[in-house]
Formats: sequence, structure tokens, C-alpha cells
Amino acid sequence: MILLSILVIAANCSVEKNTRVSRTYHNITAKYNVGFNGRESFLKGIEKVESDFTDDYSKILPVFYYKNREAFDAAASEMDRTIDKCTKLISLHSITAKPKVKDNKNLNQKQRDFLSKKEYNLYVDDAYLLLGKSHFYKHEFEQAEAFFRLILNDFKNQAITFDGQLWLAKLLIETNRQNDAADILMQLENDTGFPKKLQSDLYATRADLELLRNDYGKSILYLEKALQTVKPKRLRTRYTYILAQLYEKTGDLKRCSDYYGMVISMNPKYEMAFNARINRALAYEQGFGYVKDIEDELLKMLKDDKNNDLQDQIYFALGNLAAKEGNKNEALQYYKQSILVNKNNDQQKARSYLIIADLYYDVPDYPDAQTYYDSTLVYLKTDYPDYNILLSKSQSLTRLVEDINTVKTSDSLIALAGLPKDVLLARIDAVIEEVRKNDEIARQKQQEELLNRQFQNEILERNRVQQQSTTESSKWYFYNDAAKSLGYNEFKLKWGNRRLEDHWQRTEKTAVNFTAGNTDLAERETADTVTPEITMSKYSRDFYLVHIPQTDSAIAELYKKVEMALYDQGLIYKNDLRDFERANESFKELIKRFPESAFRLLAYYSLYTIAKDQNNLPMVEYYSNIIIRQFPESTYAKVLSNPDYFKEIEEEEKLVSGYYEATYLAFSGENYSEVISRCDYALTNYKDSPFIPQFEYLKILSTAKTDDRSKLRDKLLSFITKYPDTEIAADAKNIVNYIDNENPEIRISSETNQSKILFNDSADEPHYFIYFLNKAIGTNQLVFNLINFNLDYYDNLNLVVEIESLNTSQNMVLVRVFRNKSQVMIYLNKIRNSDEILKDMPGTNLTPVAISESNLRILKSEKSADRYLLFFNEYYQ
Repeated sequence: MILLSILVIAANCSVEKNTRVSRTYHNITAKYNVGFNGRESFLKGIEKVESDFTDDYSKILPVFYYKNREAFDAAASEMDRTIDKCTKLISLHSITAKPKVKDNKNLNQKQRDFLSKKEYNLYVDDAYLLLGKSHFYKHEFEQAEAFFRLILNDFKNQAITFDGQLWLAKLLIETNRQNDAADILMQLENDTGFPKKLQSDLYATRADLELLRNDYGKSILYLEKALQTVKPKRLRTRYTYILAQLYEKTGDLKRCSDYYGMVISMNPKYEMAFNARINRALAYEQGFGYVKDIEDELLKMLKDDKNNDLQDQIYFALGNLAAKEGNKNEALQYYKQSILVNKNNDQQKARSYLIIADLYYDVPDYPDAQTYYDSTLVYLKTDYPDYNILLSKSQSLTRLVEDINTVKTSDSLIALAGLPKDVLLARIDAVIEEVRKNDEIARQKQQEELLNRQFQNEILERNRVQQQSTTESSKWYFYNDAAKSLGYNEFKLKWGNRRLEDHWQRTEKTAVNFTAGNTDLAERETADTVTPEITMSKYSRDFYLVHIPQTDSAIAELYKKVEMALYDQGLIYKNDLRDFERANESFKELIKRFPESAFRLLAYYSLYTIAKDQNNLPMVEYYSNIIIRQFPESTYAKVLSNPDYFKEIEEEEKLVSGYYEATYLAFSGENYSEVISRCDYALTNYKDSPFIPQFEYLKILSTAKTDDRSKLRDKLLSFITKYPDTEIAADAKNIVNYIDNENPEIRISSETNQSKILFNDSADEPHYFIYFLNKAIGTNQLVFNLINFNLDYYDNLNLVVEIESLNTSQNMVLVRVFRNKSQVMIYLNKIRNSDEILKDMPGTNLTPVAISESNLRILKSEKSADRYLLFFNEYYQ
């Protein structure tokens, strides 16, 4: 009988009918069956997300968990189940058919409203909302927006529309339509009918929007409102923590500290409580709270085993506390300790390195600041807001430190080069002895630290070995993990950390340096030098002697480096670091030490601009007078002595421009004699005009009618050399290439003549032997063969083999040094008649060349071997 009743009710409860019975049946079924299961899956998904969500406490926490797409991937199956259940609810239990009414004319307003509804199941609108939220949490925003807008369209004047509007606003925020979201939220705030149960979510959503806009003041205002009405403890705790972060951002450290204290009193999860304590210490400011109490709390946290992996953050907070109390040295020690105890927390390591770098920069101690900025960039993520600023600062400091070291090193080497040999050797011996002592002290200290670190571990390891000895005593050593582990620790105690390599037990590895001689260390360390070098022992005299210049040219090169370094560091101090005091010192030292320097005018002008920036009028006038008096023809002097200089130049350029156009018109009309005349006038009267290259080029082309091709080619090459980076030079090169293709004998003759002018026949000078070879060809075998050849036949000459870069594609293998041309040619002819040098280099064809010391300097500046080979073939055969 009961079964029969159920079947009768079900038969009369089709969604095609809209009766009280059918509505009741589908409402109950939707609520307690399909709808219940869908809601449960959704809540389980949210719970899973919140438990798996990992907050980054180095940033302002997000107001909502759905900010992180990855966190919701874990709950995708629950959201999919919710979507399935809601879809089933709508498809099986949605009632859209209108109820039958006997008399439409006598209906009251309430009845009319009921008849106008699009949906008669009370829980279908909830299903649509749940569908939209599930797609939203899966970051399927297009589908979610469709459901939220359906709610606003089909369920007008119903309470569900407030939920739909609020979630639509959330979606608009996530899809970067912030202005549209703001309009909806403002409308909801002003709606007196907005339900109280949604108010905390409304204010939190508005706070989230203002946070994205970086309006921290408004975000605080709305989050405070949300905090007043929100009920779940987890949300109250989260909002309180975010408020503490926002007050820190806005500089209200008193409220910041208070709110962190409130978070701690709410007994949140351990990670949040820990960070609240740390950040409360970081936000400490003199006058708020007791520094000793905060310090004691942090020191107590250090002793808690639960914080072993978090000690880097505690030390960082202690450093911040000390810094704000004015104890910079103590702060530095804490910050450095933060780095030492750090266990793979790159974000914290970057913060520690950065704050140390800033402290040194403020001293200023630029070398130490550079070291720590450099380390900061290793760990700092590129999306850090000021990453590019820090990168630029680090690069400037790196250049500065290189310049400072260049000056110090070069001056030291120059001073050492001037010492008598016995005094020099005595100093080197003293340095070696000091190095030995320091190395021994460092080795003993390292050994002690290693012993201290491993003492407890060693005891534990021995106990473990004893426990396992019964079961593993029969195993061979290399199959016994416990014995191997113990042996490894004993090895480290005795030897420390050693790489697996030949002669691992030797601390110093001595070897031969191919590059001993007058080439200074800085030259050999440049990117263009490819010397195969194995470091010599730092306990040998040669290790130090190899760096000391032996010739006047090498010493002059060091002075040149000092000069350039002083000017460059002055520019860095002035332009990059805005440290005018040190910039002044650098420029003044440059002028004092190098009174004939090519940088002198630029240094004086920099001193002038610094004085102007500092509004130091007496020094402005002083440097202005120096520039006008000592460099009267310079543009700087003309500008300083004539405020209207640039205006006059502009007017003159207009005049010259018109004159050039008329000259070019004559050239186009093939009136070459007039062109030559006009060009001569311009070259005499408009010497400083930017049109000078154009006038010179027109004159060369106009005289081509009377010159032969050889003269034309020479003139064009001189023009290209004079104006290498101009568009006209490119045009001139095209003409030269055409001549070379049509008349190659002209090129050969011209290049030979040029080589005779460029290089000199200096037979009595010291000479070098050279091989020119492509950089793609390995040099090691060639170097070794030359060394062996020298040992076999010319051991008495003490010859040295070197490798230097000539240009981007060629290296030079040099043998030095021979007394004169005669001696090097004997050596060269011996090599020509021998197959020993290239015997191990099949397919390699190299031409042996000799060159004097002065010609070698010219060759290096030319960066091409072509012209010298023509000269060599003419004078050395």
C-alpha cells in the first residue's frame, strides 16, 4: 500500500506539472538529496584548499584563498562533483511550467508576482550560484560569469541576486575589470536591503580590490569593517594579520605592532604566530613597547627546537631590532648570522643580504656593499619591485670596486718594480711567511669547527653502528652502510671536504705558468687573453714576481690603467652614486697625478657641474675660469663664456645647410670645378660644422675626374678612417670595394705602400717570433711544441711562449724575446726548415713571422695582420 502511494505521488510530481504537490516533492528532493551532496562536495573542496594553501609571509597575504590557481588544482575533483550534482538538480528538478489558475482577473499582487516567476523550485537558484562558484574556484571564469549573470537576469528581486552580484564583482576583480567591480560593490554598499550575513564578505571583497590598486588606506578601512562583522575565527585571524601588514606598509608601526599582538593572542596556527612575533619585532620603533621584552622573546624562540629551521628569520628580526636602536655593528652580526643559519630559504637570504648591503652603502663602504648587493641578486627573484634598480646599483658598484682595485694594485706593482731586487725578494719572502701562518691558522680553525660540529653526530653514529653491528658484522665494508657512514665522518674530521681527484690529499698544486714575463697580470686576465695557465704555488717567489712589471712599457701601461680608473670611478661617484665628496677626490687626484691627461678637461667640467649642483658659487666660478683659460677652443669653454653659444651655432648650421644644398645641386649638375671651389670655402670657413664630412666627400668625388683610381682609392680610405661610423663612409666603402674588384693590383700596391708608412724597419730593436692563427684552432699543442723546441735548441735564450688575442677571430702565439732582427731570423729559418712544430697538427698551415717591439705595438692597435704581412714579406725575406 505504501509503495503504491509513493508511485502515485511520483507520477503526479513531473516537472511538467506545477502543483503544490509537485513543487513540494522537487523542493525536498533537491534540498536533501542532490543539493545536499553538491554542497558537501563544495565545502570539502574549500576545506581541502584552505588546509593545503601555503601563505608567503614575506608579502601581504591575499584576502581570499582563491588567488592561487595551483592551490585549487588539488580540489578540482570535489568541484567537478559539485558541478555534476548541481547540473543534475537543475535538469531533474527545475520547474518552469506555470501553475494553472482558474481566474486570472481577480489575482492579488502577490499572486501575480508568483505567476511571473521563471523558476518555481526554491533550490535551483542556489544550484546556479554553486555552479558559478565551482567554476570560479577552478578559475574557469567564462563559465562562472555566465552563471552569475543568469542569476541576475532570471531571479530578479530575489535575495539570491545579492550573492550573484557579489560573486560577479569578485570575478571582475580576478579578470582585471576593476572599475566594473568597483561599480557593483559601491551599489551593494548603498543598498539598504543588502543582507547582513553577506556584509563581511562584501567589505573583504572591497578591501581586496583596494589592495590590488595599492590603496592601502582604503583597504584598511574596509578590512576593519569586515573584521567587525566576520564570524569564523580563521577569517578574523587572517584579516587581523593582513591589517597588521597594511599598517606596517603605511608606516603606522604602533598599530602594526598592536595588531600583530592581537594575532598572537588569537592562538593561530604555529606558522602565522611565528611570523606575527617576528614581524612585530621588525616593526618595532623606539617609543613603542619595550625593546628588552621583544628581544628576550626572540632569544627564547631561538632556543625552541620547533624553530630550528626558522632561525634565519629570528636572527633577522634581532638585527632589525638592533638597527632601530642604533646598534649597527650588532645588527650586522645578527644579519650575517641569519645568512649562516639559513636552510634553503632563498627569500630570507635575499632579504638578509640586501639589508646588509644597504647598511654598508649608507656608511658608505662601497666595496662591502658591492659584495652583498651581488649576493642579493643571486637569490632575489626578478619580479622583486626594485630589482632593476638594485641590478643597476650593483653593476655601478662592481665597476667602482674594479676601479679602486685597479688603482691600488697598479700603484703597488709600480712601487715594487722600483725596489732593488734584494729588497723586493725580502718583501716577497715576508709575504709568503705571512700567508703560511694565516693558512695554518685558518686550517686549525676549520678543523676545530668541524670537530665541534660533528662531535654529537659522531656519538650518535657510533651508537647506531654498534646497534647494527650484530646484523651487519658479516658484511664486507663496502656493503655495510653504517660502517661506510662512520668511515666517511672520520675521513671528514681528518681531511675536511676534499674533491674526488688525483692527489686529493695535497693542499697546494704547483705547475708551470706559460706567461711569465713582462705582460702584467691585469692584461692576462682580460677576456681577450686566452693564455693556458695553471696556477703556481702561492708559497713560491715566482707566484708574486710574475705580476711585477719588468719594462718601462709595462709600467707605462699600469699608469694608463690608473688614469682611466680614476676618471671612471669619479664618474660613478658623481652620476650613479651621487657621492659628490668622493667624486671630487677622484677627479682632483686624476688632475694632480696626470696633469697632461686626456681626461683633464672632462674632469674639470665634472668638478664644475658638481659645484653647480651643490650651489657652491665660488667653486663654480673657479672651475669655469680654469676651463675658459686652459681650454679656450673647447665647446665647454665656449658655452661657459657665451650663454648664447648654442643659439648662434644653430643659426650658423642653418646657413651652412643652405650652402651645402647649393653645393650638392652644383654636383648633381656635374659642375665639378664650382663644387671644388665651394667645398674649399666651406672647409676653411665652417670648420666646426657637422656638414664638414659631406663637403670633404663631395670634393673627393669631384676630383675623381682628374685623379687616377689609385689616388681616388687612397683618398676614400683616408676619408673612411677619418669618419668611420658615418653613412657617407659606408658609401665610400662601396666605391673602394668596386675599385678593388675591378683593379686588384691597385689594392695590393696601395696596401704595400701603406704598410711601409705604418711600420718601420727597426732591425736593432728587440724582436718577437709570431704565429697568427684562427681562434677556432687549438693552441695548446702548438705552445707545447714551441716550448720543447726552445728547450732543445735555444735553452740559453730563456725564451717565453705566450698567447694573445689580436682581434675577435685571430690569436697570436708569440715567442719572446730576441735581441734583434738577425737573431730572430736565425730562429725563424730554423723553424721553417723543421717539421717539429706542426707535426702534431695535421692539416694546419701556419706562416712564421718576425716583428720588432715597436711594430708589435702598432700591430696590436691595428688589430689586423694583413698590412704587416705585406711589410714582413718586403723587409724580412
